[in-house]
Amino acid sequence: MRKENDLLNSLIGKSFNQKNKFEAEKILNEIHSKAQDRSIDKKTLCYVTKNNEILGLGGSTLMKDKDGKIISNLILDNFGKFLAGIFKGGLITNNVALKNQANVGQTFNIYGVTNLFNAQSNFRSLLRVGSGNTPPTRQDFFVETVFGTAPESNAFESAIPVFNSGLGNFKNVGSITAGGSGTINESILFNVWDNSANVNELTTLFRDIISPGVSFIAGQSIALEYTVQL
Repeated sequence: MRKENDLLNSLIGKSFNQKNKFEAEKILNEIHSKAQDRSIDKKTLCYVTKNNEILGLGGSTLMKDKDGKIISNLILDNFGKFLAGIFKGGLITNNVALKNQANVGQTFNIYGVTNLFNAQSNFRSLLRVGSGNTPPTRQDFFVETVFGTAPESNAFESAIPVFNSGLGNFKNVGSITAGGSGTINESILFNVWDNSANVNELTTLFRDIISPGVSFIAGQSIALEYTVQL
């Protein structure tokens, strides 16, 4: 899904005008003509500056300025609080308050005498998709709209990510076989952590909108890849 959006990168930095709008739609139409979903009326998300400079196209694109500096992203508050907790020092016990998948605040020990945050046997990443298309906010904690059929209505396992020092990123990859049909418009990445009471909690770190949406039917494979760029 993300590789298809990469075809639009040739337009980044150009002015947003009718010619380049047509070019973006032409690329999208070519993508959909090769896929099972042959809709041609889907539009891409387009991020522009007040000067009409195209910054990003597609739900998976980080917004950057003309020098390549990232100026906006979809990292959620949970991730920021967790990262700040790692750098906080001077205390034997260091706790952070994060929201779980039910939007309930939980206390996690980044460092502590017991229940060390980074030493859980069940620590892993999960992926999930949904059909909601409301733009992400940093306070998001779950997919907006859950599918009504399984297994696409549930989270699924991610392979163990490996850091690529050359590219400065790591990838969370997983797949399932669809049990029903629908259109994927959103995705999230959970981490499974133990809270301070030693109870497993799913904590959402990223939520993205996928545009154009990706349609599927029963029996098809749904593959999701989250690349975390550092």
